[in-house]
Amino acid sequence: MRFGTRNRIVPLGPSYLELLTVEDPELAKQSEFGRSLLTRTVGGDRLTRWSIRTDRIDEVAAELGLEVDDRSRAHPDGRTLRWRSAGMAPSLADPSRPFFMEWPDADWPGHELVGHDAELVGLEVTVPDRKALARWTLGLDLPLTVHHGDPDLVSVSLDVGGRKVVIGN
Repeated sequence: MRFGTRNRIVPLGPSYLELLTVEDPELAKQSEFGRSLLTRTVGGDRLTRWSIRTDRIDEVAAELGLEVDDRSRAHPDGRTLRWRSAGMAPSLADPSRPFFMEWPDADWPGHELVGHDAELVGLEVTVPDRKALARWTLGLDLPLTVHHGDPDLVSVSLDVGGRKVVIGN
């Protein structure tokens, strides 16, 4: 509980949703991550940020001028989860901008087989500068709908058993 937060993972095939909550507000106030979550959720539950999983984080970081952070935490079952990330600070400041994650082991969140038929099919963001977002996402072919406006992650669309479900702010 380094950041005063707690998470739950919703596996979605090759993707996943991570549900976050502040468990200890005083501890959360001590980190940029915790403060960002407190600020974004002051009015209630909402989408806070998104990420792109990559297997070439060093190249991505070099191209965008970012540092790579090696991270780990103990899983409740005793395993140590390890990952590398880049671009978290810009993502915390701008929820329309993703950060990047690389899971060096096959043990990334959401990798387990699931008993439901659900997958991520779209994200909707608002940005003041579409070209800046395109540069940041490296021109990747993403299921992304972009509108002009204040920076925000507006919605996530899922296909759940052939039915579209939209989670939004």
